[in-house]
Amino acid sequence: MQNRNGKYEKVLLVITAVIALGVAGYLVWTSQSFGERLIRRGGMSKNDPGQPPTELVKQTIARLSEKVTWTSPIINGKPVPLNKSVLLVKKGDQLFDLQLEEPQLRPPMTNSFLVQNDLPDILSPNVGELDADSDGFTNLEEFQQKTNPRDEKSHPPFTDKLVLKRRITFDYIIKLNSSSPPYQVQRLTPEPKKSVFVSPGDEFGFDRGVQRFKAGTFEAKTVADPKVGEKDVSELTLLDKATNKEIKVVRGEETNLAEYEAEFEFTLGDRPKRIVKKGDTFQIPGIGATYRLLEIEETSAVIQPVDGGESITVTKG
Repeated sequence: MQNRNGKYEKVLLVITAVIALGVAGYLVWTSQSFGERLIRRGGMSKNDPGQPPTELVKQTIARLSEKVTWTSPIINGKPVPLNKSVLLVKKGDQLFDLQLEEPQLRPPMTNSFLVQNDLPDILSPNVGELDADSDGFTNLEEFQQKTNPRDEKSHPPFTDKLVLKRRITFDYIIKLNSSSPPYQVQRLTPEPKKSVFVSPGDEFGFDRGVQRFKAGTFEAKTVADPKVGEKDVSELTLLDKATNKEIKVVRGEETNLAEYEAEFEFTLGDRPKRIVKKGDTFQIPGIGATYRLLEIEETSAVIQPVDGGESITVTKG
């Protein structure tokens, strides 16, 4: 039994030795093959920049050696300093140089008006509707009147804010009804209707105590008429003492001596309206200037300062 165990031990030792020799041989082989497969590459020093780009260096030196003459751009006939910034604004796809007059950024206001007056909100599409100095007049109104939009003491005339709201009409219609003296003159409007009989030189009226008219000359006239053959168109001349004007009333035709009043509104601030009769004077509320109403039309009125000056047309608004 012991002999068998000794044989087994020898066999195991032999097998172990053979395995050890095999492993050692494999390691030797692999180490030798790694060395054969290892390829050494040459390195480059960090201090070695390689070959310089000679052509690029020549081009750079040539460019730096060029002599360049800087010139100021000319705007409106004047050179602009090179250290001065230029205000450029882009609206949509268009670029606006506000140092130039064209194209205009906010027509009809010029670019120079916008820049020189340093208007705030210059980029706002409604800059013309704004009031930079809070004097009651818009930037556009100040541009149109050539006043300073940044100075509340410089503004268009206050009458620019006066508008005619409506013309009030008071009809006064008269008619000549006869062609033989004394001549019948009738008032149709205002009510009540009244008639008077006058001769040349008479002063008369249609209301008690009022002698508005003076009768003048009478001229008998006729014209051909296809219906009656001959039509009476005689004329009586009258002096209207209310207006100091001479008028002619025609037989059978209505003559309207209408009187008018103007209703004005002052749109600067909250001020009351004014109703003024033609020929009367009035003041613009809060301003103090006194004006006389000269003429009243359907869409306009003419006023004039009582202390002199040119007449002013006020349009309907």
